[in-house]
Amino acid sequence: MSVRRSSPASLLEIATEQLLADPSASLADVAQAAGMSRTSLHKRYPTRRALLVALAHDALDTVEKAFVDAGLDVDGREAAAALRRLVTILIPLGPRLEFLLRERTLDAEKELQARYLAVDRPVLRLVERGQAAGVLRQDLPSWWITTTTFNAIYGAWEAIDLGYLAPRLAPDLVLSSLLRGVAGDRTEDADDLGR
Repeated sequence: MSVRRSSPASLLEIATEQLLADPSASLADVAQAAGMSRTSLHKRYPTRRALLVALAHDALDTVEKAFVDAGLDVDGREAAAALRRLVTILIPLGPRLEFLLRERTLDAEKELQARYLAVDRPVLRLVERGQAAGVLRQDLPSWWITTTTFNAIYGAWEAIDLGYLAPRLAPDLVLSSLLRGVAGDRTEDADDLGR
């Protein structure tokens, strides 16, 4: 995916996109994509695994910063507005989210796994506050709403990448799907769906 940037891409952004485009890319391929020598890249990241670990930490740092920027620490009555801010910030970070979801070779990295398992807690807490305030459905588990939110964000980025969705329309589409659902008959009970 070629992403429009307001500032020059960092080495880690370029490496992420290179490895998503070609998961078997070598350090030499990454160096070439970044416009640097393999020796220069090797000085920073002596092995491919070291680069992958750095990419995963960078992706998690970026997602955690997005949570702060979205201002998730609000009263439950503000949950929908906070989710809108989060969706708007996270959709352009699709490559980082994709890297975290696809790079399974790092499962043995205990520090990364601990961060990965904890990363969604601010969103989960926001959802719980929104449920307590009656803004979000209380009949669904908070973890399910959180997971659905991240899946919808990733799906929107993928649709943008494939040319199905204009970036400016993505936040509204995600929020509408999350907060209103997809059922045509809004009075139908969940038990009757699919029957």
